[in-house]
Amino acid sequence: MFFVAAALANLEIVGGFYFWRWFRWTWFPQTEPVKDTVELTKSIIRLLREYGLLGTIQYKVRETFRWVTDPGGRFIRFIKRWEHIGMFCLGAESLISGGRLVGTVICASTKWKNGLYSLIIGNTIHVAISVGTWKLFFYLWDEHKGWLILFGVITLLLMARGYNWKKLKSP
Repeated sequence: MFFVAAALANLEIVGGFYFWRWFRWTWFPQTEPVKDTVELTKSIIRLLREYGLLGTIQYKVRETFRWVTDPGGRFIRFIKRWEHIGMFCLGAESLISGGRLVGTVICASTKWKNGLYSLIIGNTIHVAISVGTWKLFFYLWDEHKGWLILFGVITLLLMARGYNWKKLKSP
């Protein structure tokens, strides 16, 4: 199971690398930047009227990933400083969602193919940890199913109470 999951996870990273490399070095330079606007709602309506749905999506993707694709950005400088250790950590981390995506985008946008190897090694370790914890999770579920369901229901009720409390307090 581990080998199949690791292979698929690493193929996802390699495929993402080639997509983001194409996005950053082929598609991105060919597109014209859209003027920045102050009000988000007006800008989205204007974009939809002028460029249609696909043009608006392209603009929003470009703006969303500008912090990763900008060669002079803080994040790129940070990764270049930490190089392989940073890529390994992005591949192995499991606390922040999307670390592997960010690492893939950075490797592709800076044409740093060697960083991809560190990301893949870290991702393989991440998969090994994930597969190893599945057995623990299913064991805990079998042994303490009632308590876990009760804990989930109480957590949801407390979250709903907090949300409703904030709604009642705001004017």
